[in-house]
Amino acid sequence: MAEVKLSITPIDRSPGNYKVEISGTGFEFAANKEARWKLMGDDPVSDNEIVDPHGSGVVAPDGTFNFTGNAIGENLDEDWGKDEIYAVVSIVGMGTTFDYESNRVSGHF
Repeated sequence: MAEVKLSITPIDRSPGNYKVEISGTGFEFAANKEARWKLMGDDPVSDNEIVDPHGSGVVAPDGTFNFTGNAIGENLDEDWGKDEIYAVVSIVGMGTTFDYESNRVSGHF
């Protein structure tokens, strides 16, 4: 079964900056296809797209991928109080686009 995991960690000696890591396993059906990723803010009414970071890459032949980006806290601060961030990975090039959501990461960014 395909699974996407998101990790957001502070960057040492760089206040307000975070390392964003998105990994996936179980994507053998999409080997060598493009995977596009973006971050979303989880809200009660409507989720909002976080402008940066985002990116794309290729699913490895073994069905895995690992993407890394840097984010500033202002971009991850998506609402009042505690923020809930998740990644959406879209697999393209298969005749239709398949979207997969990651776990939620909560914090005060």
